[in-house]
Amino acid sequence: MISEAPPRPVGSAAPQASLWRVAWIFVIFCALMLFARDLMATRFGGDGSIADVALWGRDFVNVYTSGALTHAGRLDILYDVPAYQAYQLQLFDAALVSHNYSYPPVTLFYTWAFALLPYWAALILWLAGTGALFWWAARPYLREVRLPGWVALAAPACLVNLWAGHYGFLIGALWLGAWTLLPRRPVLAGMLIGCLVVKPHLAILVPLVLLVRRDWVAFGAAAATSIGLVLLSVLLFGPEIWLTYLGDTALRQAEMVDDVGAFFLTMMPTVAPALSSLGASTVLALLVQGAVALWAVTLLVRHLPKDSRAAGLATATATFLVLPYAFAYDMTVVGLAGLLLFRRAVMAPPGPYHVLYALAAVLPMALIYFNLVHLPLAPLLLAFQLLALTGRVPDRREDAQQGAAVPG
Repeated sequence: MISEAPPRPVGSAAPQASLWRVAWIFVIFCALMLFARDLMATRFGGDGSIADVALWGRDFVNVYTSGALTHAGRLDILYDVPAYQAYQLQLFDAALVSHNYSYPPVTLFYTWAFALLPYWAALILWLAGTGALFWWAARPYLREVRLPGWVALAAPACLVNLWAGHYGFLIGALWLGAWTLLPRRPVLAGMLIGCLVVKPHLAILVPLVLLVRRDWVAFGAAAATSIGLVLLSVLLFGPEIWLTYLGDTALRQAEMVDDVGAFFLTMMPTVAPALSSLGASTVLALLVQGAVALWAVTLLVRHLPKDSRAAGLATATATFLVLPYAFAYDMTVVGLAGLLLFRRAVMAPPGPYHVLYALAAVLPMALIYFNLVHLPLAPLLLAFQLLALTGRVPDRREDAQQGAAVPG
């Protein structure tokens, strides 16, 4: 299990150490390309627009815009896409295009605070604050494989989240913190899980896993927290905003998985978009998505790790095989799981799966480049990672422990 400390390198560890270095060089190179692309397209000395399409921080503009709408008393246009985009163009002096607000109304509890600051200061606060939370929550996991805490922020999915200015750090911090606290503080763990309602689809498997584990206290705390947040938002912002979100916005986001040719599809690691990019019909893509989801849930339930942290990592990975709609910047926990598995692999004797571990570890960063060349490997690598996390992939741990006891 992930929760156990890995063995020390033994025997011919040089190839694995080289693979570890090569993987990090690849991640750094891809990240530099991603940021350099925006840097070259940035209009310096003006509004800082990236080719009149986006601003640095990209999706953070939606967090900021929703806060500005709250202050202006214009939440009636939050989910009205044409009116929202017109307001956003005015707010940012036409420096960006084609954004919409896709998050539930409970996010308004905190987005207003960021709009009290200038955009660039708010962006720094957002990334630094949520990044610090993720670093804090990831440290126990990294210590188990003898990695320093800073690796949490240098992991592939985290670099993508920095680029995108998204929710990855916040969701990752809530998730990792909850599964760490679950055995000894189930109420607090449940409350953290309940706060995942800010991106509810990413927590779709959590209730099922809590029930399978019979974590009744955490399940109750999570349900009470999420329901309480929703009811409070209805009280403060009215029921109409929720009706619009559930009736229009959620459906609009779901339709995006079939928007073949759009750049954002290259950032999706899920099954349906992968098949759509290969020319499959929508019906076929969704049928295969459903079959894969059933397989992932069955595997997870039947072979759920007993350790709560390991269970959380497996649940996060299975989620991305169940959902048709998810992005690379959402993969902070999944990416951490891949990194931990890869780290353990390179600290054991050579095995047949080392390259797969490496590819799974770099997937959140490599995803865009794989998809750009029509090589949708993500679902296969996620399936391999889930098999490994549920103990279905033979590892070299016992061989490593035996080898460590052999002199020379």
